[in-house]
Amino acid sequence: MRSLVRLRIELDDRPGALAGIAAAIAGHDGNITAIDVLEADGGRAIDEITVDVPGDLDLALLRSEIAGVSNSRVLSHQRAQFVDPIVRVLRRLTTALDSLPDGLEEELAQGVADLCATPSVVVLDAEVAGDYDVGRHALGEPGRAVMAHVPELSLFGEALTGEATVVAVATSVCGAPVVVMAGRAAAHGFTPTECHRIEALVMLHERLSGVVDSAHEEARRPGVR
Repeated sequence: MRSLVRLRIELDDRPGALAGIAAAIAGHDGNITAIDVLEADGGRAIDEITVDVPGDLDLALLRSEIAGVSNSRVLSHQRAQFVDPIVRVLRRLTTALDSLPDGLEEELAQGVADLCATPSVVVLDAEVAGDYDVGRHALGEPGRAVMAHVPELSLFGEALTGEATVVAVATSVCGAPVVVMAGRAAAHGFTPTECHRIEALVMLHERLSGVVDSAHEEARRPGVR
């Protein structure tokens, strides 16, 4: 049986660096199916690589071998589904249209979680979000991703403990201000590309929910069938 694994790898931003990693993956009967360059700066790059590997592969061994290639470092890994995360998000938005106006906040949280491949996502109302510095900053700049490093946030529960990096974006759901917060362990963080993706998804969700909410209001008017 085969499975997909998403590897987030920091490596030298130079020709040939990725070839060594590909060779290490191939040595374990793995095949790269997708590559997403998330960030490149200061001679280093962060790539998210999706690989098709044997289901019983020792991921710890693969991580250690990749770490020995050209000063590379595996920041994180997780099992993935055979559907591209962007496709999953688009399908979720389509499904969300059928459930509006109920379940808006849950669908938004799940969409961001799918997009970033992290279970640590919550949608807070403005009052609760205002209890956190990152939430207050986000409310001051709606639609813009605000990132902060925090010692610990209990709001994510057991999904995220210890020092964390949090991205917050303020938006509205049915006219009420809310803040979407996504968290990861501080060592992994979020790249600028991911922040832009979260902003775009939140904006699209706000537009769609606004259109559908208007349609529901119109349908509730007397004489409208």
